Amino acid sequence: MRRTVPMVLTFCAGFIMVLDGFFNISFINGFANRYLMRSVTLSVAWAAGIGALNIVRLHVRNITTKRTNYQYSYILLGFFFFMLISGVVLERHTTNPFYQFVYSSFQAQLSAAVFSLSSFYLASSSYRAFRARSLEATLLLVAAVFVISGSVPMGAAIWSGFPTVSQWLMKYINDSTMRAFTIGSTMGTLSQCVRNLVGIERGHLRGSEGG
Repeated sequence: MRRTVPMVLTFCAGFIMVLDGFFNISFINGFANRYLMRSVTLSVAWAAGIGALNIVRLHVRNITTKRTNYQYSYILLGFFFFMLISGVVLERHTTNPFYQFVYSSFQAQLSAAVFSLSSFYLASSSYRAFRARSLEATLLLVAAVFVISGSVPMGAAIWSGFPTVSQWLMKYINDSTMRAFTIGSTMGTLSQCVRNLVGIERGHLRGSEGG
């Protein structure tokens, strides 16, 4: 029973979503939008809540045990509860101008700082990946040189053809590859969905099979 009920629920929910996507049936469309789509929102909310509790528990443990760099846990918890309480008690909540100002000022600036720091790691990994040790690595290196040179003003100053070659590579080679990758991943997702619907894939039932 513990395995059969989840399989039946999975099949019914999946089959209803398939009907909602391919057929215009008012009852099915209304049921899917009113209940199934809300269940996705509820699941995401629960996942976010559990993640928040896990972060708090982890950093409280860092502080109590005085782990390495535990001082930063004070900063994280302070801003976490400040933004949480502000979003709840302020008028208009997360649309309050003060809340928006604090979020934009800190979030945008810190994200830019972290991204700028990660660029050094990207440059280091790119240097290791672009070593021309094989034909594939050589082609990757040549394509990267043309794309990078065509994306910066210095490249156009060196040779006016860099932007043209860069645009050609991005438009035809890159777009074609990304579309092929998208089609392949879509087919893989479709096959996984079919496996879940017919009960071949039972990985999500492992917790219910014990006992």
